[in-house]
Amino acid sequence: MTAQKWIPPIAIALIGFETGLALAYMAMVYGWGKALPLLDLNGLRSLPSWLQAAHLFAIGGLCLGLLRFRQRMARPVSWFLPSALAVLCLYGGLDELTKLHLILNQFDWKLIYLGILIAIPVLGWRDLRWIWRHHRGPVLWVLAGLAIFLLGGFGAETAKGAIASELSTQVSSRGLFLGEHLRITLEEFSELLGETLILYGMARLTYQTLHPQLPYRR
Repeated sequence: MTAQKWIPPIAIALIGFETGLALAYMAMVYGWGKALPLLDLNGLRSLPSWLQAAHLFAIGGLCLGLLRFRQRMARPVSWFLPSALAVLCLYGGLDELTKLHLILNQFDWKLIYLGILIAIPVLGWRDLRWIWRHHRGPVLWVLAGLAIFLLGGFGAETAKGAIASELSTQVSSRGLFLGEHLRITLEEFSELLGETLILYGMARLTYQTLHPQLPYRR
């Protein structure tokens, strides 16, 4: 089976597995008041945490692959774009396993991530413009994944205080407890789903750019 045939089934299987993790987490919290450490969506080095790190390492690895074999592309990209994306993803994977942003709490990690995400398209706009023109399908998947990741991750975290304040005046302590875990579920599941879509788009992009003579079904 060629890469263009096994990439979609793997992506679908990952999404199904991530959905199962989210449902299992909420079921355990609702029934027992807590989740097993291995399945804790918000836990350190739990299965969801390892999965997120694996996603980020895989995306970073694909970026390094593009950097290593970029001369095989119909129009080689500059070294900056794949290098910057690889560093961002590999650091993100390391952070997911070690929670560096909690250890280095004197820095605003959200602004650091957002600053890098803004700097990459500004500095690599020529490469991105060419990729958009010739590989629009994979780019749309990456953009969709990035939007879900940012909306779920940064959005849920930003709204945390406001939601807690609103719920505390309207529901019981158990309702507040379940509401917080629902927020955690939505945040972590959005990050997992977003990373899966980004990985899917990057896998398609890598295949297309390194095999320009072969067709790829949209």
